[in-house]
Parts: sequence; structure tokens; C-alpha cells
Amino acid sequence: MSTLPATNRKSRRAVRPGASSARAAAWVAAMVLPAAGALAEGVALTSPNGRMGVSISNDNGQLLYSITCDGEALVAPSRLGMVLEGDREEGVWTPTEHGTRSVDETWTPVFGKRSHVRNSFNELSLVPVRDESGREPSMVVFRAYDEGVAFRYVLGPADKTPRQLDIVRELTTIDLADAGAQAWSYVPERRPVGPEPLAKISGTRKYPLVVKNSRSRWLAITEAALHDFDHFDVLFGEEAPAARLQIDRCSITTPFATPWRVIMIADEPASFIDSDLLVNLSPPPDGDFSWVHPGVSLWDWRAWGHRAKDGFTYGLDLDSWKRFIDFAAGQGIPYLLLDANWYGPEHSTLSDPFRGGKAAEVKLALEYGKAKGVGLILYLNDRASVNFSMEEIAAAYAEWGAVGIKYGFMEGKNQEKVRKTERVVKACAANRLLVDFHDGPIPPTGHERTWPNWITREYNHAQSDAKRTHLPGDFVHMAYVNGIAGPIDGNHGMFDHEYSVAQRPRMFAELYSTIVAEAARSLILYSGMTILPDSPDSYQEHLDLFAFFSAQRQPWKQSRTLAGAFGEWITTMRQARDDTYLVATATDESARTIRIPLDFLEAGKTYQATIFRDAADAHYQTNRSAYAVESREVAVHDCVDAFLAPGGGHCMIIKARP
Repeated sequence: MSTLPATNRKSRRAVRPGASSARAAAWVAAMVLPAAGALAEGVALTSPNGRMGVSISNDNGQLLYSITCDGEALVAPSRLGMVLEGDREEGVWTPTEHGTRSVDETWTPVFGKRSHVRNSFNELSLVPVRDESGREPSMVVFRAYDEGVAFRYVLGPADKTPRQLDIVRELTTIDLADAGAQAWSYVPERRPVGPEPLAKISGTRKYPLVVKNSRSRWLAITEAALHDFDHFDVLFGEEAPAARLQIDRCSITTPFATPWRVIMIADEPASFIDSDLLVNLSPPPDGDFSWVHPGVSLWDWRAWGHRAKDGFTYGLDLDSWKRFIDFAAGQGIPYLLLDANWYGPEHSTLSDPFRGGKAAEVKLALEYGKAKGVGLILYLNDRASVNFSMEEIAAAYAEWGAVGIKYGFMEGKNQEKVRKTERVVKACAANRLLVDFHDGPIPPTGHERTWPNWITREYNHAQSDAKRTHLPGDFVHMAYVNGIAGPIDGNHGMFDHEYSVAQRPRMFAELYSTIVAEAARSLILYSGMTILPDSPDSYQEHLDLFAFFSAQRQPWKQSRTLAGAFGEWITTMRQARDDTYLVATATDESARTIRIPLDFLEAGKTYQATIFRDAADAHYQTNRSAYAVESREVAVHDCVDAFLAPGGGHCMIIKARP
């Protein structure tokens, strides 16, 4: 779904982008300006609030961009361009035209961090004209937001015959020249790497890449609206001091708009978590998605082997699924996720996703869930698509009565995975199915706006995944780094900490958190679906704390990171659709007491707060299940002192009094 931007000349007439030829030989399609002539002195763009500034300049024929905030240089002049396969003749691109426009609008997401999203930006488009070599070059589009800067390349005009192009290399660089800067970046199924001195990084890093410069300004590098293209890595060391955006060869069909290259800028890193920039840069949905309902789901995978007090042992069977469904219905939980191997060994291409394994029992579970008001999500491995089409599978599961698919272990090169992912999402959308991608998914880039049924994905070190767990500080780092991308599935919410590994062959490792931290983490990581990993019998022993999950009624009316310190602790507030306020705090391995102002409450109202806190002797290694509960009246002028044990958490459910 590649949407070309609408751009205006200064006369406000429409401007069409130029096109790139697709000849057999290779040529370098670097964005270049003539040494003299039109726009030789450059052009500039500012954000609506005037803080962000973008300058496009000419350096001996090379088109460069730079970024400032409050007049401070954050990105030094950096290169633009793509290497295309085509004409070897260099030629000169002469951008005799440029257009500007401003947008300030508010839109309503199907689900998101808040019920209404403001989209306000100023845009600049440079439109090179056809040069003497006969080439039809591209357009580069910049947008300046109050939250940062984004730009993309547009290849080929919409009114010409589509052309096949191969993009063999990206030339875009980001020069964050600052000897004192430090960086943190995403690592699949592990904690983010960092802090790393920016000047000493060599090789590639994945996004989101978060940078704190020597003047305590924060930047985050990521992308938005990824479609039919490779997602980039940030390559250091090749063009020091600048980092280059590295992609594999991509085949595209014109007209084509690349994903947005995004540089977020903030005074505090919490602003990145709360930002709507990625969804604002993504196309709106095409079609009716009113059937998409985000929420909380139980999950059978980690509960296998748990023996309840009455002697029942959870496993891959109908009796276990009914037990989950009964509990979900009683606690107002709308979903249950049935994980791998229900239709046979998940990694075998011989497993039949229609008739294999316990498919007949799954159909009975679907009927039972429907009668109880609980929707079931069915696991599907990528290997199933070897012998069966995604369209067939999605249609069949929808006919059975499933409400979604969890898709695991996507295979292929990056552009292939992007294409395959979109095919899965489209097939599921056509059959009103939600999708949760696990095990090597493509990065989140604002897709939840374009495809609201794409409810979440495992773009983090999910709890107890890959046969290892993470430490409390690792979670807080993920909240600040991976949490920029969202929505992501962290699998938090384990209540049985004492016997989880001994009784559950799918747990792999001890979980390092307190029971209250488990509840808190489920809210802090933004996701369209909160996946709870424990058994109903474990939750039954702590129904008071389980109420924190039941209260997570999406879509959210508002979300805000109230306070925190990067990598150390974080406090998040979300307002549920029924106006309940939920507040969650999580800390690293250090104990601390946090003062939380309740200034997000409505003035003039009195509220009842149910507060869950770690016990005084709680600890993420030695005493994980001890907690205390209190209830008190609160109002907008109040503060709550939240005690956090080492590796601990703090939760509040706040409801208006009648």
C-alpha cells in the first residue's frame, strides 16, 4: 500500500513527482544539485512549533540535509540518495521546483495509545526535472514535526507506465557527529545493546536506535510505513563520522514511495514512547476495521505441565482449553490463544493445518468459547504455507469461528518477509481475523494504523523466550527502546513464580520479577493485545491482583509516560474505554520509592484507588510473590508514594466515585 504524497508548488498547483528509468545497466541515482542555478543556495523547513529545522544544501553537486533543534545542530550535513540499476550515465539532476504544504488534522484510530491523534507537520518536496541524459529522476519529500523529522524517496510518476526497478544500495547517511554521544539499539530476543559510545560503534545496529548526545538531547532513529521494501540497518564505520542506512537489494514497481526515514528528537526519552509519529506517517486503513477489538488474552503454551491443586494437569487438550475458557469468561477476558503443535509438529511441512493433530478438538473448543463469549486465536507456523495458501487457511479458520492467528517463524530475506507478512495480514483482514506475529517478525513501523487487525508482534525479548529470561533492568531498557516501535507482545503476567520452571516444561528459565511487577509490565509495554502466560489456577490464587488485567479494557482513551529514568524505572498511565485509570511502575534491580502525582485525574472529582505494591521484604530473586493491597480516596491534587522492591513493581486501578 504505497501512497504517493500530494505536494503543492508555491502557486498551490499540483506537482507530479519525476520518474526513474529502468535500463539494463547500472547508474548511481544520488540526489545531486548543480553547482550553480536553481536552488543552489538551498531551502529550509521548520516544524509547526518552530523548534525543529531542516536545511537542504548543495555541496559540489551533492544534495545534503541537516537538522537542528532550538538552533542546536543535531544532524550535520548528511548525504541523500539511492543506487539504482539502470543507466550508467551520470547526468545532473536539476531541482528547479520545490513545493511546500502544511497539515494540521485530527484522526481517530481503531485502537492506539489514545482515542484521537493529532497529525501536524510542514512538508517540503524537491522535484528534479528530466535532464539532458534522458533520465527521469526521483523526488525527495521531507516532513518536519514537533517530534522530529522524516523523509522518503518517491520513484516514478503515477501517470506513466509502471516500471520494474532494482535498488541496489541506499546512500542516505545520518551524521550525528558528537564525540560524547551514547547509543542503545534493538537486538532480537535479547535486551537492547548499550550504552555504546557512538564514536566507537562499528558494524550494523538495528532500530529503534536511541542516542543521548553530550548535551543531553535525545534522538531516535527508526522508520515508518514499511511496504514492499527492506527494513534498514544502521551501518557505522564505513563513512565515519556518519552512519549509513544499509539495505539489501530491493525490486520495486513504479510508482513507489520508500518507507519514511525517521529521526525523532526529544528533551526526554519518555517522549519517544508516547509519540504518534510513526502512525501519523503511515497510510490510513482501506476498508472497515470496526470489528477489531484489542484486549487481553490468556495463553496455553507456558501453562503446559502445571498441576492444579485438584490434580488436574494442563496440556494440549480440550479439557485444558475449556478450563481456560471458563476462567476467561468469569473474569471478563475476551480471548484465549492456542499455541503451537495443535495441528501437528509446527516446524514440519507435513503437518496439516486443516485436519492434522487435534484439529477436531480445536473446533470443539471454538464452539465452546463462542458459547462463553471468549474468542480463540490459533497458532500457525510459516511452514504451513509451503503446501497451503494463506488465503485458504484464513478463510477456513474464520469459518471455524476463530478470531485471530498467531503467526510464527517467518522465513525469507527481508523484502520477501515484508511481502509475505503483508499477504498474511491482508488475508486475515479479509476474513476478520486478528494477527500476532512472533519469532523474527518484521519491525513495527506504524502498521497498526494501516492494518488495525495487526494487533501486536514479538519485537522484543519476550519473557522466558529463546530458553532464557531477562533481568528487571533489561525490561526497563526494552520499555524505553523497543517501546518506541510498538505495539509489541512481551508475554508478561506470570503469577506462579515459585514453581514455574519445575512444573512447566515450556518455561525454560526462572522469571526475575515480583508478582506486582508482572502485572505492571503488562501495561507498560504498549500492545493491542496483552498475552497472559500463566494458568487459570495460578491466577485464581490472586484474583485481587488479576483485576488489574481485567481492567485493561481497550481501546485506550489516553496513554502517558508519567515519569522515569532511562533504563532504571518507568511509570505509565493508561485510561481504559470505561474511564478507569490504570497506573503501572516497574524498576530495575534496585529498590526505590517513587512519588507519583495524580494530576492526570479530572479536577472536581473524587476517585477510589486500589493500590498493589511489593511487600517490604519482596525481591525478584528470593521473595517474588509477596505483595500488599490497599484502597483509598484520591483526587487530582494527590500524590502516591510507590514503594518498589528490587526488580519490583507498583499498580493502581483508579475509578471515579459515584
